[in-house]
Amino acid sequence: MTATRLSLLLLLASSPVLAAQPPAPPTDTPTAATAAAPELTPQQRATAQYHVMAGEMAAGREQPALAAREFLAALRLVPDLELAQRATALAVAGRDETLALAAARRWQELEPQSMEAREVVARIALRQGRLGEVLDQTRAIIKGHAGGPAEGFDQVAVILGQTGADRADGALATLQQLVSEWPDLAGAHHALGVLALRQERLPLAEQAALKAQALAPKTREHRLLHVGVLAKQDRIAEADAIVDGLAKDDPRALELRMGYAKLLLESGRREAARAQLGTILKANPKYDDARFALGVLAFNDRDYAGAETQLSGLLEGPRAADAAFELARIAEARKDYPKALEYYGRITRGTQAIEASIRSAAVLVQSGKAAEGRQRLRDLREQYPPFAERLHLAEGEILVEAGQLDEALALYTDALAGDPDNNDLIYGRSLVYERLKRIDLAEKDLRRMLSAEPEDARALNALGYMLAVHTRRFDEAHDLVKRALAIEPDDAAIIDSMGWIQFKRGKVEDARDWLIKAFSRFPDPEVAAHLGEVLWSLGQKDEARAIWQNALQASPEHPVLNETIRRLNR
Repeated sequence: MTATRLSLLLLLASSPVLAAQPPAPPTDTPTAATAAAPELTPQQRATAQYHVMAGEMAAGREQPALAAREFLAALRLVPDLELAQRATALAVAGRDETLALAAARRWQELEPQSMEAREVVARIALRQGRLGEVLDQTRAIIKGHAGGPAEGFDQVAVILGQTGADRADGALATLQQLVSEWPDLAGAHHALGVLALRQERLPLAEQAALKAQALAPKTREHRLLHVGVLAKQDRIAEADAIVDGLAKDDPRALELRMGYAKLLLESGRREAARAQLGTILKANPKYDDARFALGVLAFNDRDYAGAETQLSGLLEGPRAADAAFELARIAEARKDYPKALEYYGRITRGTQAIEASIRSAAVLVQSGKAAEGRQRLRDLREQYPPFAERLHLAEGEILVEAGQLDEALALYTDALAGDPDNNDLIYGRSLVYERLKRIDLAEKDLRRMLSAEPEDARALNALGYMLAVHTRRFDEAHDLVKRALAIEPDDAAIIDSMGWIQFKRGKVEDARDWLIKAFSRFPDPEVAAHLGEVLWSLGQKDEARAIWQNALQASPEHPVLNETIRRLNR
């Protein structure tokens, strides 16, 4: 029996249009779902029953698109609101936009005021470039939002902000049009600032934030939005001044500064974040979140002694498990494997305990006790069956990390024998094939993933990047990564892939811009290697060396980074 009333017998028995009894008397205010409900013939009733049953069976087999198709067929006869909602959700889960749009439209027919249905229609219309419909749906969301137009604008900003880079201009134009219709609403300008900030159109974001402040000068959120824009522009002194002003006489001043510190970290302003965390601890030395953040910062800077100083004091408090996990990572980095196992062993509850057990197994493999480590993972799979897939993947990653590629390949292949359609396992095996230089088999696995999930950004990126590195099929690689970017425009790994492919295609200036963007979001050693090589090719050798040197301090044994430096810096 499903959690909804949509199981076959309950639906058919309770629906007045399907039950073998007269329809219920009309009410004074009929809904769209009931006012137009037709009388069904026995044949129509049987057809609807069949489609609902087929949909339930497909849903049970985890075939969401097929289930949605069957439910939608039933909905052509049955005006059932909950069935329309479920059909829409299943179509979205099945990534079938045509089906999702049809189901959401049926939902709207049955519940014209539904904000959720409008949101689905707006998202799909935006992806398809039908901006007139996007404008109509979002305008209706703003007008009909239960919290008022300002909260409606907040929801619309979220909808418009979750599109790909290829539709960003249309999303922004839509919101600008809506703002022009509510020019005196501070929340409208705030929403525009949020979207512009997300798209990194910083002058527009600042202009919108200032307009919101002018319309509602006492509203804290508008000033915080301005702080976010200033941080992105590296105007830290101005941002600090606003935060200092907000923090005066504010009982939540430390929480405000903690939020600002997180924003600075997300923007890559580590030293400014460190200063805010220090201010918090000066005011309250027992502010555990700030101390933990400083410890993680020190660890990432390879200042292990400083990280231990901050984290050791947290082992008896509410963040004890987090501190133990980070201290174990420090011990791993120092190759102090007994100490790492000791710290991981302190974590005995919650999902973090599973991660600690996985890392313990990795430590055992790294310390030459591969059989013991792998046995620990097998024991965990037996003890926690719901985590079996995660543990198989972890074991594969551990074996790859330890350089045991043949064992990793055997593990993934054995796991796939029992779960042949598991894309996570297929993806893991493709990476092993690539490491083994069996590029044809790696490509076969990635294309197998894409045949099942054509919009899988991870597979699109991996295949495109692999083709760029191991073949000369650069245009094909570019098209694959371009598709991945349309799906995940903010993913630093995909941005890095695009930069590297442009470099391979000879578009060096374009490559530099992409790689700077990737590095600012994720200063990974491989991204550093790529950016440094592009700068080197442009004659900016001092800048390249500086990037490589900083990356080496964090990852002295990274193979791609070291190979790049050896090859170029002779």
